[in-house]
This record gives sequence, structure tokens and C-alpha cells, in this order.
Amino acid sequence: MYHIEFDIAAVFVTLFILYYIIFRKGLSKHANRIYLCMLVLNLAAEFSDITAAVINNEPALGGLVIQYLSNYIYLAAHSILGFMLVIYLFYLIGYEKHEKAAQLMLSAPVCVILILLITNPFHRKIFFIDENRNYAHGGLFFTLYVTAAAYMVFAIYLIIRHRLVLARARASALLFFILISFIPIVVQIVFPLYLFTMFFETMGLMGILFTIENKDDIINPTTGILNRYALQMAIDRVLQTSGNVLIIVKIPNLNYYNKMIGFSNMNDILQKIAKWLEKTCNRYSCYDCNRGHFAVLLEAVDDKTVNALKQKIIDQFEKPWGKGEFSLVFPLQIGVVHMPDDVKTMENLLMLIDAPFDGKTSTELDVVKAISDYERTVLIERLIDKALRNKSFQVYYQPIWDYNEGKVRSAEALCRLVDDEYGLISPNEFIPVSERNGAILEIGKLVFEKVCRFYQEGRLRKLGVDYIEVNLSVVQCMSKDLEDVFDRTLSKYSLNARHINLEITESATAGNQTILIDTIERLRSHGFEFSLDDYGTGYSNISYMYELPFSIIKIDKSILWKAIHPKTGRGQPNAVIYLENTVRMLKDMNYSVLVEGVETLEQKLFLEELECDYFQGYYFSKPVQEEVFLDYLKVVNA
Repeated sequence: MYHIEFDIAAVFVTLFILYYIIFRKGLSKHANRIYLCMLVLNLAAEFSDITAAVINNEPALGGLVIQYLSNYIYLAAHSILGFMLVIYLFYLIGYEKHEKAAQLMLSAPVCVILILLITNPFHRKIFFIDENRNYAHGGLFFTLYVTAAAYMVFAIYLIIRHRLVLARARASALLFFILISFIPIVVQIVFPLYLFTMFFETMGLMGILFTIENKDDIINPTTGILNRYALQMAIDRVLQTSGNVLIIVKIPNLNYYNKMIGFSNMNDILQKIAKWLEKTCNRYSCYDCNRGHFAVLLEAVDDKTVNALKQKIIDQFEKPWGKGEFSLVFPLQIGVVHMPDDVKTMENLLMLIDAPFDGKTSTELDVVKAISDYERTVLIERLIDKALRNKSFQVYYQPIWDYNEGKVRSAEALCRLVDDEYGLISPNEFIPVSERNGAILEIGKLVFEKVCRFYQEGRLRKLGVDYIEVNLSVVQCMSKDLEDVFDRTLSKYSLNARHINLEITESATAGNQTILIDTIERLRSHGFEFSLDDYGTGYSNISYMYELPFSIIKIDKSILWKAIHPKTGRGQPNAVIYLENTVRMLKDMNYSVLVEGVETLEQKLFLEELECDYFQGYYFSKPVQEEVFLDYLKVVNA
């Protein structure tokens, strides 16, 4: 008498896996669908095995047709399962679109088995039921074992050959499934009446569930699409074959947008972007690689398809994302990487994905340059972290000449990163990097404290310096803690805020003016004055001149240099007219005017004719360290 206890247990386990996959963890990729088919076949084999065993035990419980049918379903489903395992492997290693002929050849053995089962009523070579309703194997029954073994051996070959593509956890799970499928063959030789086979195979399928089909490990919790880890597993596979393309989609400076509109609102927008990408690229795999960087993996596609999809993405990003006051049009960088022609290692591909987007729209990705730039950015980030840990950022001071007083009455504090191994790192490098990764907040605190400490010593005041200008970055302007940070530092050094003038770059005013105005007003209530830096660099909008309470407008050096170049002494007539009228307009609006980039006597005399209030540039001094600045003051302010 057959024992069906293990088959019944297998049914419940399979139903649990199906529930887990369909209702809680369902994924929609090809490999997932194959796995789902394997589960359905497994369930059909379990039910039919139970039905056949019950009727074989007690023929009176079912008719001869049901007895035959249940055995046919069991043998067919069980035979197809081995073939499906191989197809599942094909999808995992990326053969599904490259090896159609191989798949067709592999289907031949199972097709032969199915033909033998269909014609079995005529030749009874697979199985038969005698006149006493007893089930018995026919002379060709062994072909089922041979076919199953052949598929298992081929699966082992694929796993071993492509073990690097599959990764250790996946390869182990698949080998476990194959091994555990062989065990019941041996066990049932000893215990022929105990139906172990389906239970062991179900345990193997459960192993695959929690190592390969586990959604928690491969889904980004914010956007709900495949995550960076899933992409890494896919890269392992696609780099082994040709004809694959990765479209990289980046929006710039996610930290900035998080601070501007809040994490919750930005997450909503990221979810919308992810859903749109997944819907538009539904034939392909979409990944959220963090920090506003996305990727779409296209396998075995032609250039026409790639270009069409790229253009769709570009067109969509010309429209705003979000709604109401949180509706934003993002600058977009989109790059197309052909694998493995453009990149041959996962490390280099991840570098391309992670490389920060500077905000300049580009549909062409220079792979060599992007990797080089990314490596440099990683180095700069490391040096920034090192300098913050060691508090080794230095503050240099560039004097500001007061035309009316004929003295230096103020100076601009400029942050410098000097590393003991790499030397001086340009602010043009480390400031943008620190703004992107948020380190600018800590750097800003450090610079503000050093300036307050230096002024509190009293030597600057004795030498005629009334205040120090401190640059305020866009990210700092959006920080809700800025007011408290400045208050605590001023209290620590018993310093009045009127000795600090805060500089905001003109580019900062192009962002969220509501937040910026609120920040300025709160800081002004504490006694701070404000300067607008880099005026005339391309963001000029006269409307914010009415709304933002600046006391000094700093005209960018590029305007002066176009009027009178420091090397040639020549300039453009229109630039002279523009500079003259800009100074006149600003003074009529009761702003104090400072011109940057003064490097020659000719420039200084020209600006004196315009009665500019302040001059700054190498003609007076380059930025220097504290003690050098003090020595300079002793000479010019004597």
C-alpha cells in the first residue's frame, strides 16, 4: 500500500510558496515566470500522484479512466519539470535570447517522452494497469529516468560553467535542488511504497525561493523597482555575453532636492520616475541605483530600439515631475553603455552609474573620462572625510579694499583643502563634491568657527578690519539647522553677528526663493548682513534684487575682465558700457558695489572713476593664511 503522507505535506508547502510568490512577492521577469510554471507543474504532479496512489491502493475509490489520467498527469508533469529547470537556468545566465537553437534541441527528449505517454494506451511500454487494477511499469519506463537524469546532468554542467555569472548563493541553491531531487530515487529503492519524490523536490524549490526568488533582497524599498544589488547580479551575467546595453539615467544632486522640497516629497517623485520607467521599459529590467540614478538593462537589442527608448526618456524629462509647488523639471543626463564593448568589468560599470551628474545635460557618455572623473571624485571625497576628521581644512583670507577709506576694512574667508600627500586641492574640485554629498554642512560649520575664533582674538579689530565675509553654499541655505549652528558659535566666542557678512552666490537665488528668503530673514534678525556674490554670471534676475535684502553686490570678475583684460589691457566696448551701467544702477538702488578680479592698476583706476565702493583681487593680495594676512594689514593699514 502506497504512503501519501509526504505528498500531502508537499502540497501544503507548494501552496505556501505559490501564495508567497503571487500574493506577497510576485515578480514579473521571465525567470520568475518560469519558476512559477515549475511550481504549477510541481503542484499538478503532487495532486495527481496522490490521486493515483489512493486509487492504486483502493480501486473502488475511482474509475479506471481517473486512475490512468492521474498517472499520465503525474508522469508528464514530472518529466517536463526537468526541462523547465534547464530553461530556468537559461534565463538566469542570459541565454534566453541567444541560444534559441539550443533550447529547441533540449526540448527534444521531453517531447519524445510526451509522445510516448500520449501513445502509451496503444503500446503500454511506459506503464499499464492490469485486470486487477494494479499499476505496473512497462519496458520503456526507464526512459523517464534517463531523460530526467540527462536534464539534471546538463543543469549541473550549466551551473558549474557559469558559476561566476550565477554567483555562489544561486549556484548553491540550484545544486541543492538537483541533489535533493536525486535523493528520493535512492530512498524509494529501499522504501518503494513511500512517495518521497515530490516532497524532496518541493524542498528544493523552496530553497530556490529564498535564495534566488527572494524579492526583499532585490527591490528598492522607496521606489519598488529592482535595486542596485539586483543590477550587480545581472551585470555578472550580461558581461559574459554580447549585444547588451545599459541606459543610465541620472538627475543631479539628490541631496539638494531633498533639502529643497523635503525627503517625503522627493521620494514621491522618485517613485513616479521609477513607475514610469518600469511601464515604458516593460520588456526590460529597470533598476534604482540610489542617489537619483536609474538604469535600464536591454538584452540582445539593436541600435534602433535603444535610440527610440533613449529619446522617449529624454522627452519625458522635459516635463515636470510632481505636482503643485513641488513640481520640478529635472536636468537629465542619459548615457548608453554597450556591454562588454564599452566596459568589461563590474567595477567600471558601477563607477559609470555612481559618477555624480554635474547638471550639464548630455546624451553621450564618455566612458573613459567618466571613469577617470569618478575615480578622482572618490579620491576627493576621501580627502574631504580625512580633512573633516582631522579638522585640517584651512581658512585663507583675501583682503577687500575700501575705496572711500583707502584701507582694507574687510576680507573674504576662503576654505582651502591642503592634503599632506596630494597637496592643495582646488576649491573648484572639493566644493562641488562636498555639496553633492552633504559634507559642505560640516565644512561650513568648521569655516564659520575658525573665522569667529580668529576675529574674537582681537588682532583683526585692532588693525582696522570691521567684518569678515563668509561664503554660504546653496545646501547650507536650505538647512533648517543653520540658524542654531551660527547662534551657538557666536555665543561660544562672544561675538556680534555684525562682524560677519554672509555671501550667497547668485546661482543660489535660482533655486527655491521661498526657503532662501526665509533663511536670510531669520539670519538678519540675528544681526547678519548679506552680500550677493558672482553677480552677472548668468543667473541675473532683477526680480530677486527687490526681494532679497543684500547690502553688498559683488560683480563677478568675468565682467571686469571683458571690459579690461588683466593681461592685454584691452576689452570690449559693450562690456565697458555694461559694467558702467551696472555699477550706476546698483548704486542708484542703494547697494554697495564690490568688483572682483582686480589684478592691474589700470583696472583699479577705471573702477575708481566709477566710484565703486570695494575692490577685491590679486592686485591687492591673493588669499593668504592668517598670520600673512595680519602682516599685510600692518603694512597697508598703517
